[in-house]
Amino acid sequence: MSSQPLKSLCRANRIVERLVEMESASVSELAAEFDMPLSTMYEYVNTLETINYITKKPNGRYCVSLSFLEIGNQVRRNYAIYRVGESETRRLAEETGEFAGLMVKEDNLGVLLSMKKGDKVKRLHVSRTHPGVKSRLNTTAYGKAILAQLSDTEIQDVIDQYGLHPRTDNTITEIDPLFEEIELIRQRGYALDDEECFDGMRGIGVPVVSQTDDLVGGIALYGPPSRLTDDVFFKKYPSVVQEYANIIQGNLEYS
Repeated sequence: MSSQPLKSLCRANRIVERLVEMESASVSELAAEFDMPLSTMYEYVNTLETINYITKKPNGRYCVSLSFLEIGNQVRRNYAIYRVGESETRRLAEETGEFAGLMVKEDNLGVLLSMKKGDKVKRLHVSRTHPGVKSRLNTTAYGKAILAQLSDTEIQDVIDQYGLHPRTDNTITEIDPLFEEIELIRQRGYALDDEECFDGMRGIGVPVVSQTDDLVGGIALYGPPSRLTDDVFFKKYPSVVQEYANIIQGNLEYS
């Protein structure tokens, strides 16, 4: 692909991403956002509307089409870990009453495939916990569980690509402490997130690997420290999450 079509494709993608953030916008507002001539923006908008990436509302403003929802759902179903793990993630949330999630690695980031709510957190809203959200692997319980399955060289590549920027005051931001924690995760088989991604949330993550020990993803349980007390956090729930990871792994082998 020549540089000009690729540049146009990248710009169209940025327009869609920005329109998601803006929720809706007129052509002139989009042109101003991208410092682009109005006529050029009209060309982009017309093309994106033709392929059903964006749609025009009755008030004349544009928003991103729901076709992305259909595409995203199909992409999720293409992952075997989602097909066999979605029901177990739901059961983990139901058993504990807390949040339960399923994550895979893509481009050295963690991508959330599913997040389920138990009865205890039904009315609790936590930002950036919807399917498709990406996060650095060093900041979450399932992310660190996934990291622990990689070689030290692969982990260093992840760090070189994205750094170790903090999400909270508890996020591990130094290489040596991270590798020390990774080694501990490898020994005990699960990872802990002690308010490292979200203030007021603790998480326990376990990797899910295939029969040939190829990394597949991770499952995690999250809840507030008021319920995930030290006794529950360190002693009770790690084995519970491990049990569900084992079920998913077993179902993967026979699916």
